[in-house]
Amino acid sequence: MERGALWEYQVFCAVAERQSFVLAARALGASPSAVTRAVQALERQVGAQLLLRSKSSVVLTPQGESYFESARGLLRLESEAREALRDTPSGDQGRLRFSAPDLLGVTLLPAVLRRYAAEHPGVTVDITYTDKGIDPIAEGLDFAIRGGFPASSELLGARLWPYARLLCASPDYVARMGLPREPEELAHHRLIMHTGPRVLKDWHLRRDKRIVRMHAEPTVRVSTSSGLMALALQGVGIARLADWAAAPEIARGTLVQVCPGYTATSAQGVAPQMHAVYASRSLPARARAMLAAIRQCVDTRAG
Repeated sequence: MERGALWEYQVFCAVAERQSFVLAARALGASPSAVTRAVQALERQVGAQLLLRSKSSVVLTPQGESYFESARGLLRLESEAREALRDTPSGDQGRLRFSAPDLLGVTLLPAVLRRYAAEHPGVTVDITYTDKGIDPIAEGLDFAIRGGFPASSELLGARLWPYARLLCASPDYVARMGLPREPEELAHHRLIMHTGPRVLKDWHLRRDKRIVRMHAEPTVRVSTSSGLMALALQGVGIARLADWAAAPEIARGTLVQVCPGYTATSAQGVAPQMHAVYASRSLPARARAMLAAIRQCVDTRAG
């Protein structure tokens, strides 16, 4: 359910039913502060206090009791209308808007979109390719696909797939400069780095339980992941690349993994993951179908 008027009704009903802002927040997958703001906004709209709050309990006011029945009925009608749409052909129509990392646009997504368009001819797809952490609410998107590590926010998240970051260079670069096998050797090599969504000054390379921290001094920095891949393929230097993008190039012989056995992780040794973020649990059917198609494509490639 979108975070508009109906979102505020849903929050109000959840708090009233559970008599707790914290329990309502957990049930809705939102933060307690977001739940509090939604109830306050609804109270301002109706011009009445709907809930009495104390340290130990939350109860409905007389006005809140009357409004609660109406709000619950409205939510029930809205839910029935959504289900009716999903059960008719028209539910598979409309516009799907989402954002995705730049490199997905030249690797995985073209095959996904070809199949999706064939199976959902009534859906118009609008994609923003960017490596920035776009807010789907502010940009009016159904969801946003991100890589790396999920950030703490009021958005809901769904894991798509885990991946590893590999250090890669072209065979031409390796022939000219040699193949570094240990992180300490990278100080004598040309490094190329991504500048967004934030500039990383250090790389953390993990093999088994060993984590090596190295200060990365790039020769070239670029703002897109596809640009980073292109530079690595042309032999400009060593790049840190997602395995879902690098593995096919390694298999074709156009890239070589350097520091074999090491992967780039967080400072704590955690591997990154691709994930989608969105504002509501009630994603449109067309959005759920797109996320399912992306997961299926990844599973097929991995198999």
